[in-house]
Amino acid sequence: MSILNRPSDGLLSVLIALRRTLIAYGPQPEARLLRLCAPESVVPDGKPDMAKKTLTRWKQLGLFLEVGEQIQLHPDLARIGADDVSGLRAFILRLILAPENNTTLTSEGSEDNERSRASDITRAISWALAQDPYTFPAKYKDGVESLQAKQKVEPRPFTNDTRWAGFAEWAGFLGVGWNAAKLGIVLDPFFAVRVALHNVFSGTTELPQETFLTRLAETLPIVDGGRYRTAVEKQIMQPWIQLRPNQISPSLSAALLSLEAKKDIRIDARSDAPQRFLLGRGGGEIRPISHVVRAGGS
Repeated sequence: MSILNRPSDGLLSVLIALRRTLIAYGPQPEARLLRLCAPESVVPDGKPDMAKKTLTRWKQLGLFLEVGEQIQLHPDLARIGADDVSGLRAFILRLILAPENNTTLTSEGSEDNERSRASDITRAISWALAQDPYTFPAKYKDGVESLQAKQKVEPRPFTNDTRWAGFAEWAGFLGVGWNAAKLGIVLDPFFAVRVALHNVFSGTTELPQETFLTRLAETLPIVDGGRYRTAVEKQIMQPWIQLRPNQISPSLSAALLSLEAKKDIRIDARSDAPQRFLLGRGGGEIRPISHVVRAGGS
């Protein structure tokens, strides 16, 4: 069981169609839901195979619930407006990172067993965000494939080009990167960090960097210090950089700088307080940080 192997695990576009159908028509028997989303007249051979695969996978992950003989949305998802794309993205990110969907993340076995659930995409995101986003390869062949081998990471986040293509699509939707026409996937967890700010600040407007980063890692375990990120980093035999305790990875640094540019936060560097350093291209230190101030945003 996985998410990145789209021919077997289903498609993001179909997931969105299934959700919109349930919003429009309410809970439905599975067979009718599949007919509404994938009518016989428009799907190959009249069989809704991809719709069924997508529904099955996301029932296993908890987005769709089977109550009696009806398929319905998870209650938290049902409260999100039909056109609230940011709310949908944030919900799916939380669901993917839920502990119950990542029980095999620290295992060296296959990601395809039924217990793995979302472990494949969580592993891939955690590994990717541990890299240098300024030099991260844009393609799998002679790029990501070679980087994995060079770092001797086991198990490998990507076993083939199919899973890499799945990651490129999901990374943009989940807000851990974005797709540039000439560059491919650009690693920047701006959106993922942004939607975590409410829980991180928890009613306060200013936090010391240590408190901010600790809370962020608890809320978003794919970033520096998070339990998933830490587990995956232990599986990298030859990482491209060994971060010192007072350094913040380039990918998280990029997100924080983007948040400051968007006026969601303000980054302070006070001389009388403990500091860490934001890192840029090649791991070079670019700026100190002692406090993070909530400046607005969601």
